[in-house]
Amino acid sequence: MGSSAGKYQRERQRRERAQAKAERKVARQATGTEEIDGQSPRSETELIDDLGSLQRTFESGAISADDFEERRDRIRAQLERLSQ
Repeated sequence: MGSSAGKYQRERQRRERAQAKAERKVARQATGTEEIDGQSPRSETELIDDLGSLQRTFESGAISADDFEERRDRIRAQLERLSQ
């Protein structure tokens, strides 16, 4: 009986994190602030290097999965804008 309650709690937390992430994304898009940590636009090479560095940081356990996903999405959005 305890495992189903734990499952429910984890699922609820996952949905809440996903909703908060979506709200942050909408807010960033509305203000047009999708740059990485307030830096000016970066080259494709710099952004790819940033992705590698971010991955290593995440794998070392220095940042949470939510932070990793948010930063990764920002870098990818910048890469997409460069390719347009």
